[in-house]
Amino acid sequence: MITKAHKLSYAGFLWHGIFLALTVTFTEVNSVLPALVLQIGGSEVHIGFITAIMIGFPLISQLLFAPFIQSRKRKKPFLLAGLYARMSALFGIGLLLNSVDSFSPSIVLILIYCGLTVFTLSGAFSGISYVSLIGVTIPKELRHKFFLHKQVFWSLGVLISGVLTRYVLAGFSGTQKYTFLFALASLMLALGSIGFWMIREPDVALGAETTAPTTPGIKGVFSSMKVILKEDRTFRFYCIAINLLSLSIVIIPFYLPSLMRHFSLSPQIIGTIVLLQMGGMVLSNLIWPKIIKPLGFKGLLKIQATASLFIPFLLTILLVSGIGPGVIYVVFPLLGALAGAHKMCGEAVLVQISQEDRRALYSGIYGALNLSSAVAPLILGFLLRDITFLLLFPILGVFSLLAIPIVNKMICPIDVVKAQDDMISRS
Repeated sequence: MITKAHKLSYAGFLWHGIFLALTVTFTEVNSVLPALVLQIGGSEVHIGFITAIMIGFPLISQLLFAPFIQSRKRKKPFLLAGLYARMSALFGIGLLLNSVDSFSPSIVLILIYCGLTVFTLSGAFSGISYVSLIGVTIPKELRHKFFLHKQVFWSLGVLISGVLTRYVLAGFSGTQKYTFLFALASLMLALGSIGFWMIREPDVALGAETTAPTTPGIKGVFSSMKVILKEDRTFRFYCIAINLLSLSIVIIPFYLPSLMRHFSLSPQIIGTIVLLQMGGMVLSNLIWPKIIKPLGFKGLLKIQATASLFIPFLLTILLVSGIGPGVIYVVFPLLGALAGAHKMCGEAVLVQISQEDRRALYSGIYGALNLSSAVAPLILGFLLRDITFLLLFPILGVFSLLAIPIVNKMICPIDVVKAQDDMISRS
């Protein structure tokens, strides 16, 4: 039965999703942050560090946070604490960029690394609570609808913020434009926190045993990790597949500096690139729900794997054929669509395949085993100094394509429904 508390929590998560979309675009890891690094005087190596911090660090750190969150009676306070820490980190980076001339480029980059580390780690801390709370506040019969609606609202927020970001990047000079974007992102998170206050955490979230919760030690965490990976075949294959698929995601931030240097593009084009990428993401989000309905999330994962090779291969062909800077109008919308597919699948698949009473631990294990997101950006930053992106990007696409046979071994909820329907039709 759908209660008023369920509806209020449903609305709260969607409210937060809209403002989070605005924040994500203002501090977009695939375009805005690489452009900021180049503006300060950094290179692909520094972009690799930024990408590892933004994508890899929070995933790996989830295993450290998961046991603590799992053992807490209430998850909502930790969700809010993580959000306000993220808000403070963004505001602090904005203040730093406002006085960037007072420091050397190296010091500025180090301080940005520190601020983004706080931002991402606090996001990982709150993210475990987020996934767990979705599991206990959104009924199973509403989850499929919720994730699709969440993506639609998220897309609208991204589209609006994409236009605003382009305006800010074109209308302000130097690092002042990034100061404004980070301050605005901090404000959006503050407004988004209203949605989390709307969440009604039910008594069932306390678990069957509510007496003296204890935080398991490292040995207990790894013991649970071993058991889950051994017993849950689908989760095990998902962790392997996501490592391969993540290779195509962590290279997206390197497209911008690679193409800007290849064509000697002006920094004024960055705002257009952001809008192209966000536009591709929004348009693709109108298509993904139609694919998920008949094929399930496995179908979308396989499309992501195929696109991971198709996009860099297409880019290489176009550039070798002599296509000029206009190639950005083809490539960046496709990259936005790829990033959108990855985002839609990520938390949705995890919620669908994880055990309800151990969802926080599943999130932690998933993050800890997604090693490619943390390690690959660092390696790519160094490799791009000696290897052309026209060769390196397609090679990584081949690795992502290898995820398809692994995804086929997973059991998606839609597979269970199809199997049941098949049995009924035969009886």
